[in-house]
Amino acid sequence: MIRKTLFTATLASLVAAFSLLALVPTTYAQDDPSAPIKNLSFQNAEIRSVLNFLADYGQVNIVTSPDVQGTVTLSLKRVTWREALHILAKTYSLTAVEENDYIRVLPTDKYLDEVSRLEKHKFEQEKMVDLETKVLKIDNASAADLQKTVAPLLTERGKVQVDQRTNNLVVRDVPSNVDRITTLVDKLDHATEQIKIATQMIEVSTSKLQEYGIDWSSTGFKVTSSGKQYNQESNAKLNRVSDPAGSFKFSTVQDGWQLEATLAALVADGNGKVIAHPEITTVNNKEARIQMGQKVPVKQFDQAGNVVITFEEVGTLLRVTPHITESNKILMDLSPERSSYQFDPNGVIINTSNAQTQIVVNNGQTAVIGGLTTQDLTDNKTGVPILKDIPLLGALFTYNQSRVENRDLVIFVTPTIVTSDDMSESGGQGDEGN
Repeated sequence: MIRKTLFTATLASLVAAFSLLALVPTTYAQDDPSAPIKNLSFQNAEIRSVLNFLADYGQVNIVTSPDVQGTVTLSLKRVTWREALHILAKTYSLTAVEENDYIRVLPTDKYLDEVSRLEKHKFEQEKMVDLETKVLKIDNASAADLQKTVAPLLTERGKVQVDQRTNNLVVRDVPSNVDRITTLVDKLDHATEQIKIATQMIEVSTSKLQEYGIDWSSTGFKVTSSGKQYNQESNAKLNRVSDPAGSFKFSTVQDGWQLEATLAALVADGNGKVIAHPEITTVNNKEARIQMGQKVPVKQFDQAGNVVITFEEVGTLLRVTPHITESNKILMDLSPERSSYQFDPNGVIINTSNAQTQIVVNNGQTAVIGGLTTQDLTDNKTGVPILKDIPLLGALFTYNQSRVENRDLVIFVTPTIVTSDDMSESGGQGDEGN
């Protein structure tokens, strides 16, 4: 009986050994350790022997924990030794940890316990170590903005404050964490690109818009070099108001369109009127706000019933938030708004139309916002010369002519990335939109 048992055990060992030896001709024929293993097949093989085989094939050091025991059954084709190690570890609840120049294999539950103990030890050490205080000089960014980024990275004992006078950060934490925060702040504190936004607001006859290279029907999307897609809409949805002042449309001017020359000709012909030509410079991803209009006093009542007068801004408002893309194009978040007011027995009624959309343009290309139509009623009094000026009788030789003309408020927005040369020419000064 004893001989039979020994024979069975010996036979099982021989089968496992032959299963490993059978792989030698097919696997070690590859000189490149990263080459896939053509056929990796084990049947009830000792797991430590399999790990040793993978270590030899990959020419790496694998240290196996004493807790790793048992047999494995695998049948894989054309896998690298790393893929085979990953499959083996995941299937049999093991974890392979790469440390320096070797790979350590241990049961997953043991690894999790180990990590937990290390974290607990690290936490206890942080409670005992003396805190370090360091002043981080901020040259380009806002210290208040960086404070929001740094705060979640502090330990329980750490603090970060902003010195408003010098725009610096004062960090107090364990020395190791102060070093990490210093490295992060150095990477984040870099000069932010600026964009100059030139705007022209023109009142132009509706019939003249199509003659000057503006195509309101263009729709679609823009794809950047990184594969990111931005929608471009020609008609943006309005807020639902009872009496909208009009509707907005978005487009870009045609390539080669000379904006200044065309607008000058438009105004010279009497078909357009320049309302304003503001320019503003803002940093990348910061909103620029341009407004033309007036403040209308509106009476309101507080909780005590007292009359409180507030001033509502009425007119034309444009909010632009530029984003520089990877391909050096400019994505603009455009939010135009136009409002008017009228008196009512109950107070003041403010009619507002607004829209919000995104559009991608090239550096220096012009985006057009239009479609907000107004009607101008003109009265012309004409008559027979001399006779029309006779009192009373002059009415017989005079007549009034009324004419309604549709006019559009068209806003041209041209974003341009400010280069270092532009900054040096202007002395590094510019208005930042708030």
